[in-house]
Amino acid sequence: MSHPKLRLRYFPFPGRGGPIRDALDIGGIPFEDAHVPLDQFMQRKAAGEFPFGSLPVLDVETPAGTVTSAQSNAILRFVGRQAGLYPADDPVRALKVDEALDLGEDFYHLIGPSMAEQDVGKRMAMRKVLAEETLPRWAGFLEKLLIANGRTGFVVGDSLTVADLKLHWVVDKLTNGTLDGVPKSVADPFPAVKAWQKNVAEVRAKRLAAR
Repeated sequence: MSHPKLRLRYFPFPGRGGPIRDALDIGGIPFEDAHVPLDQFMQRKAAGEFPFGSLPVLDVETPAGTVTSAQSNAILRFVGRQAGLYPADDPVRALKVDEALDLGEDFYHLIGPSMAEQDVGKRMAMRKVLAEETLPRWAGFLEKLLIANGRTGFVVGDSLTVADLKLHWVVDKLTNGTLDGVPKSVADPFPAVKAWQKNVAEVRAKRLAAR
């Protein structure tokens, strides 16, 4: 199967670009991984380079010219269809994948304000609320999704989708110790989340290694 020429523009770290890169690599889809250095982002944003002033951005070469699109979940659905990681032929399963993708975005919106806060005292106060109240509540929502899906080790159905890849990087961010004030153990009270996290990490690694 031939694919259009793709260029992904994102920062040189996972974030919202991580699951997109994973989906493309797992699907064996060639793409240009165009890193945007942090020290260039604001200048390039001011120049109007990015459609909505944010990243990631995907450029798709078509016979009619290059189509440029933003919004990480829209990009994930697009590459997921090509990689066989999005159930486009099953509207109900697609609905559940979309639901989980938006849950992943909710997590980013929850932690975003504290990441932007420059005052250390204010940031740590925000992180305390996140660690003790907000994140456990939202992790509970993910726990319910996983239980409702029968604890298959995946968010939707019994195979890997872009929803798993999206949430994999979200949960990794919350539990890898890089968020000061948020303990690595924040997901420990949720056994379905922990089991899912382990399974997806293993499946992801195997699928990437197979390419």
